[in-house]
Amino acid sequence: MKAQLALVLALIASPSFADSLSLDLNDNSLRLNYQYSLDKNYQTDAAWIHTKDLGNTFTAGLNLKQTLNNDISGLIGGKAVFQQHDSLPDGTAIAIGGTLRITPAANKNVAVSLSGYFAPNVLSFGDMDNYRELELRGEYLVSEQLTAYVGYRNNRADYNLSGVKSKGIELYDGAMIGGEFHF
Repeated sequence: MKAQLALVLALIASPSFADSLSLDLNDNSLRLNYQYSLDKNYQTDAAWIHTKDLGNTFTAGLNLKQTLNNDISGLIGGKAVFQQHDSLPDGTAIAIGGTLRITPAANKNVAVSLSGYFAPNVLSFGDMDNYRELELRGEYLVSEQLTAYVGYRNNRADYNLSGVKSKGIELYDGAMIGGEFHF
C-alpha cells in the first residue's frame, strides 16, 4: 500500500501532461483518475481506486469523444480493469461502455453526467465475471481549472469462490464528492 501511495504522489508531483486529474472520495474509498486527450476525438484515462478492507482497482481506457450538440456530449469506448483484493480472488476484465454528459443551455457552469461500463463473462478473466460500473454525478464549474462534483458510483462483479458463484459483490458503492483539475 505504501508503494502505491508513493507512486500516486510521484505522479501528482511530476510535471503534468494530462488534460485533467480527478480526485474523489467517500467514507471507504479514494479514487484518482488521470485523463489525457490524444486529439479532439480520442481520450485516454488511467484510474486507481482504493477501497478500505477490500483492495484496489486499476483501470486504463481509450474512448472516442463526440459532441452531439451544444448541450450534450458523450464518450464511447472501453477500459482494461484489474482488481487486486485483500479477501477476494484477483480478477481482470475488458469493459465496454461510455458516458453521456448534459449541460443545460441556461447555465453552462452546471452539468449532469452518467457513465456505465460492462464486461460480460467473455471479456472477464480469472475468478471475476460480469464486471459492472455505474456512475451518476452532478458537476459545477468553479473555474476554468476546477470542476467540483458530487455523485453516486457502484462497481460490482460476480466471483467464483472455491467453486461457488457469488453474484453482485460490491467493489465500490456509495455517494462521493470530488474535484477535477484541468490543465
